[in-house]
Amino acid sequence: MKDIQLNKETWQKLKSELQKEWNFISAAELEQTRGSFKSIFGLVQTKCDLHDEEVKAKLLSILKKY
Repeated sequence: MKDIQLNKETWQKLKSELQKEWNFISAAELEQTRGSFKSIFGLVQTKCDLHDEEVKAKLLSILKKY
């Protein structure tokens, strides 16, 4: 999986959207990922206990908005 780094403005918007989708992930946990797609993916997968493809599909659908 290719890592994607986001600019600061996009990252702020994305963090908000990710917290709406997965409200049990804290802002501090998301901040620790520093906007890295791989890190966000790992965090969501760990916290949600979802299959890789489910997490990837949802993240990509959210990222398409940006």
